[in-house]
Amino acid sequence: GNVNHGLLLPILLHCRDDQGRPLLGPPRSGRETKKFLRNAHADIPAAVEALRQYWMPIRYARAH
Repeated sequence: GNVNHGLLLPILLHCRDDQGRPLLGPPRSGRETKKFLRNAHADIPAAVEALRQYWMPIRYARAH
């Protein structure tokens, strides 16, 4: 239910299981899905930075 979990989508879209199938299963049909899939690779840098921003306070707090 955490909105930040959606930050993994552009990365997970490029992942495959042991059988070579998409890790997330087949994509939903529709124009918005096609647009998202077409541009997902460009979203990875922003997603990585957002994930860093999300986890950094938690990691920093544990270190001290």
